[in-house]
Amino acid sequence: MTNPSQSEKAARFLNLHEGGCFILPNAWDVPSAALVAEAGFPAIATTSSGIAMAGGILDGEKIGVDRMFAVVSEIARRVPLPVTGDLEAGYGPNPEHVAASVKRAIQSGMIGANIEDKDPETNKLFPLEDAAARIRAGAEAAKAAGLADFVLNARVDPFLIGWSKNADENFAEAVRRAKAYFEAGAKSIFVPGLFDAATIAKVAEAIRPAPLNVMVSTGRPIPPLEELR
Repeated sequence: MTNPSQSEKAARFLNLHEGGCFILPNAWDVPSAALVAEAGFPAIATTSSGIAMAGGILDGEKIGVDRMFAVVSEIARRVPLPVTGDLEAGYGPNPEHVAASVKRAIQSGMIGANIEDKDPETNKLFPLEDAAARIRAGAEAAKAAGLADFVLNARVDPFLIGWSKNADENFAEAVRRAKAYFEAGAKSIFVPGLFDAATIAKVAEAIRPAPLNVMVSTGRPIPPLEELR
């Protein structure tokens, strides 16, 4: 059996998002990624915090772009499943930085990437227009590289950072950003900080047809898969 091509992996990963609800485990090195593959999961994500902390480094782009890519590239090279990389905020504030990170991700064998809308230098959200331009640059870079199915996963952080003390305001801002990023070319939306079924359902409905990703946390469990589905 031949290994699937990068474009085949990208299409398979995109179809997972369009076909229903699935679990995407995070890996931080080749052994953890190999365990995910052995367990039968259909795809693998990397975790920036896990990779950083495994090296004794704090999260938030402190690991540096070269060291991060050294790890995620090795995972993508060694594991036959689709691999999407957590590329933090794209390793620079400007659209060109995001485009360069996406191009490098594709060259490294990845078929998707997370890009955050929070500036790691200030821990504040990028202005919406700037954040959408960053996503657009990443999507255009993927097309220019010949991988139109590259799953650019736009991370939306109002809930995670507590952008507002008012839950309704966080919801409105998250939806506003999610729609803008999907329109800019993101293939899926990631809203960390959602935990209860009612809020998850409300966000999913508000941003439809964009696929919604949520994060499982040991400290704040979320509903089981069947309920989410």
